[in-house]
Formats: sequence, C-alpha cells, structure tokens
Amino acid sequence: METLAPLWKSHERSYGKNRYVYPVLSRRAGGISVGINLNPDKGCNFDCVYCQVDRTPSGMEGADPVHRTVEVGRLLDELAALLESVHKGDFFRTGPFDALPAELRCIADIAFSGDGEPTMVPEFSEILNAVATARNTTPGLSHVPIRIITNGTGLFKSRIRRLLRETLFLDRPLPADDKSSSGGKTDEIWFKIDAADPGSFSRIDRSALTFDRYRNAVSEALRDLPVTLQTMVMDIRTPESPFRPEGAWAEAMRDWVTTLLREGSDIREWHLYTVARKPPTPEIVAISAERLRHLADFFRESVSCPIAVFP
Repeated sequence: METLAPLWKSHERSYGKNRYVYPVLSRRAGGISVGINLNPDKGCNFDCVYCQVDRTPSGMEGADPVHRTVEVGRLLDELAALLESVHKGDFFRTGPFDALPAELRCIADIAFSGDGEPTMVPEFSEILNAVATARNTTPGLSHVPIRIITNGTGLFKSRIRRLLRETLFLDRPLPADDKSSSGGKTDEIWFKIDAADPGSFSRIDRSALTFDRYRNAVSEALRDLPVTLQTMVMDIRTPESPFRPEGAWAEAMRDWVTTLLREGSDIREWHLYTVARKPPTPEIVAISAERLRHLADFFRESVSCPIAVFP
C-alpha cells in the first residue's frame, strides 16, 4: 500500500474538463471517492491553517472572484459520465488510477467536499436533492453512500439539518440493488472539530465565529444529527509559538467530546488523521503514526465512541 501514498496525498479537484466532479483515492473511504466541488471559487468561512487549498493571490488566479451559481445540469452530467467510466472500467486504464489493486477499484462514496464549505453554498439544497435522486435511481449505485464533509457551520441552520434527515439515509441502511448489497452502510456526515478551546480554535480554524457561539451551535447540531467526527492532528513548528497536540489541546478535546456524548450527541465514530497533502506553509507538519495512536489511546480512556486513526 506504500506505493499508493502519492495518490492518497494528491487530492486535486480537477478531472478532464470537469468543473464540479472529480475522483480521488480516499484512505478513509477505502476506494475511489467521487468528489463534488461546489466551491470552484475557493469560498470558505474558515481559513484552516492546514488547508491545502491555495488562497494566496497567485493561487486565486483563475478562480471566480465571487460565487457563481452552480450549474446543476452540468454537475449531474459530469457525475454520470465519471460513474459510467468507472462502471465500464475505462477509468482504471489510464494513470494514475491504473495502479490501483482490485480491492480499491470501486466507488466508495459520493462526497460533498472540495475547495470550500459545501453546506454554505446557496444551491446546496437543490444539488443534494438532485444527487441523492440520481444515486437512488441509478442501477448498481443505490448502495453507494453519500458523505457530507463539512466544518459544520451550515448545519447550524435547522432547515439544513431537516434537509439532511429527509434526503439521506442517515439512520437506516442504504437499499440493496440487484447487483450488490448495501452491507448495512448508511449515508454519513463527516463533521470537522479541530479545537475545543478558544485559543486553539483561533489558531487552527481561523474563523470569524467566536468560540462560544461555535461551541453552542455544534452542541445543538450534534444532538439533532448522527455524525462522524473528523479531527486534524498536527504540529505547528513556528519559532515564536510552536504547537503540539499533546497536553492542553488533547485534554480540551477529550473533555468536550466526552461532554457532547454525555449530553446526547449522536457521534458514531471519531476519526483522527494527520497531514497527508502539502500544507500552505512548511510550519504545518504531520505527526507520526505512533503519536496519533497514543492520542487515540488517551481519548479512549474517557470517550465512549469508537475512534479510528489514519496516519
């Protein structure tokens, strides 16, 4: 699997002439993740210190200066073409995906991710409905989960939470079809929490939200929806103010996740992962697999939900 590291580390949001739909090899999904990028303008309400999206002046060349309405028809055409290419096997006959072993030559999910926060896009509701309908009615695809990869802020709105509950299979298994079994899989929300105290939130997520407002809204959203938490774990090696996750950051994360569970949050699993793709500055550094496992063991002493690590 070491030979696949370049694919895991390269999550380019581009594929042919597509604007919205792109494939990546996902180590957490376990196969080809068909990404849907609603933010070609790179718009996001967080400015995470580790984000590989280049928002420097040179990186913004060619990006739309303001949000351009997402073309739903074009997005669905791109999605259908990519899925057909995978289904026929043409997709795996050209690089870099021709190097994949047989067990990874599958569509693991359809993921709303991309170059910004998908749930904040005005067209999100319309597009989610359209993609879910296409998934549900396409032979051989109804068992493939939809994943919303999000910083959670769009889910602070009750209407968006209601949309997700009504549109996705969050609390029940996906239907099987004639050619495959759902295997008990469900749709999922991968909800990012990188910090549990004001200082770390300001340092890592760099959002205009105050931490108190963020914390209260997260607690409300997680009592209303089942989620998988996802947490980036890293070192920040700045000479003036270095950051390591061991110690105060880990203690605050442990305490908050424990509190969330005690107060009724439906956290199905907690993913701890580290930097896999090139960050914007050399000060952002991945931690070792050993350190990541030690942090997971520390959290397991108090946290009752399953914890998975992805070095």
